[in-house]
Amino acid sequence: MPFEVGQSAGDYEILSVLGKGGMGRVYQVRNIISNRVEAMKVLLADVAAEAELGDRFISEIRTLARLDHPNIAKFHTAFKVENQLVMVMEFVEGFTLSDRAGRGPIPLDEVLSYITQVLAALSYAHTNGVIHRDIKPSNIMVTSHGIVKLMDFGIAKSNAETLLTRPGTTMGSMLYMSPEQVRGATIDARSDLYSAGVVLYELSAGRRPFEAENTFAILEAQLNTVPKSPLELNPSLPPALNEIIMTALAKEPMRRFQSAEAFRNALESVRGRAGISPAAARPNSASQAQTVTAPQAAGQRSHRGLWMAVGAIVCVCVLVGGAIMLPHFWKSSAASKATAPVQQVAASTPPSSIVPPSSPAASSTAPETPSTAPAAQVDTSSIQAPPTVSAPRTGPTHASPAKPSPRPVSVASSSEAVSTAPPVAQAAPPQDVAPPAGPSQKEVEKVSDDLTKLRSRADSVNDSLNRLRQQQAADGFGVRQDMAASASRMESYLQSADHAFQNQNLESARKNMDRAEQELSTLEKFFGR
Repeated sequence: MPFEVGQSAGDYEILSVLGKGGMGRVYQVRNIISNRVEAMKVLLADVAAEAELGDRFISEIRTLARLDHPNIAKFHTAFKVENQLVMVMEFVEGFTLSDRAGRGPIPLDEVLSYITQVLAALSYAHTNGVIHRDIKPSNIMVTSHGIVKLMDFGIAKSNAETLLTRPGTTMGSMLYMSPEQVRGATIDARSDLYSAGVVLYELSAGRRPFEAENTFAILEAQLNTVPKSPLELNPSLPPALNEIIMTALAKEPMRRFQSAEAFRNALESVRGRAGISPAAARPNSASQAQTVTAPQAAGQRSHRGLWMAVGAIVCVCVLVGGAIMLPHFWKSSAASKATAPVQQVAASTPPSSIVPPSSPAASSTAPETPSTAPAAQVDTSSIQAPPTVSAPRTGPTHASPAKPSPRPVSVASSSEAVSTAPPVAQAAPPQDVAPPAGPSQKEVEKVSDDLTKLRSRADSVNDSLNRLRQQQAADGFGVRQDMAASASRMESYLQSADHAFQNQNLESARKNMDRAEQELSTLEKFFGR
């Protein structure tokens, strides 16, 4: 019999019913010892009467106990109460994607954020030998912070026939089932990827790929009908995303993405090209927006006034300091500018050509010019100064640093001084240079497609290598070092190609893809592909 609200089940108090179906119910419960609110799933079937179902549930519980991922609802404990098998898990407060889709269209950045998180959870679960088998919007929870929590890993389903004949099953599961599930064939991780592709199709195009009024029509379509392109239903979708969705919905598993990581990498590339941040996550309903109360607003205003006052004080201090230091800086700068040309000319000119400022020859032979003229006309940077210059003491040769002269010391013969300096090359006038043309859209799409296919093959080889590594470890051996090194180099080249592609450097991306292709071919030959 199902538990009632207020009833106790072991150390847990039943607070409310979160969901129910033909095989079990999920309750919101409170641990009476820790006072923590959790979710409790109860398998309603009598374990003694259906031993096989109980054994499968126990097997799943033991598998889930090893899973620890931020996008998977955490498993806490399991026990029996009155011959009923109970599993206690993390209580996730938020909304399901089914509820969110029912409120209207979802922005593309949110859709991609949700599905990439689902695929991250599936990649982790598949690596640990767990296949979800029931991916659908109602099993995907989203917290108020935009974090996805994949639910309902608890009950293993053997095949489609068992699923269809079990009481309480709704058409919702059939709408997301892979063709191999419909046929009752052996399924693997790629079945979950098909279901995730159906969810992505629904959220992107605004409707499911297959809809009908009866069960048979739905299952027949899953087996034999190619869905309409989501781009036809939503022309604003990026063409690359359209191709990704259609790849995920391929009827044959070999034509789909071969791993959740390959699927997720393809979506991330679309997000990068669309300028969407991978960490994009935001509240998705008005109920999630935080409300600022009047005291909070007043506190914010008071802090704003404080910072404005501090900023004003800092500005005043900067202005006062500038008023004090600028005159001194100007004097020092003027002195250095006035003395530098004189020192250079004195060092590079024979003593006989230096005339005191008070000399009549200076006033009669050198026209009066602005103080900046000698520096602009005489280039002394390449003139080698003699080791020692003895200037006659007929008059001052430098302007006083304290009181700079209105103009620097004149040279007796300006034509001679100018002739000793090397010619100064005149800068060519700037001309308009057309920027190099960037890669065409066709080239970008071609490299993107090749990179996606290469990443898919690489993920398949990595999966095989990981399985081999686990088998070898169980026998006390390790993987061949040359194959492990080749896989490491391949992954490094692929990452470099991804980085180059994101920066629109297609030439570098192709070079790294070619290098990765060489390593990949070596690994594929090793596995007999």
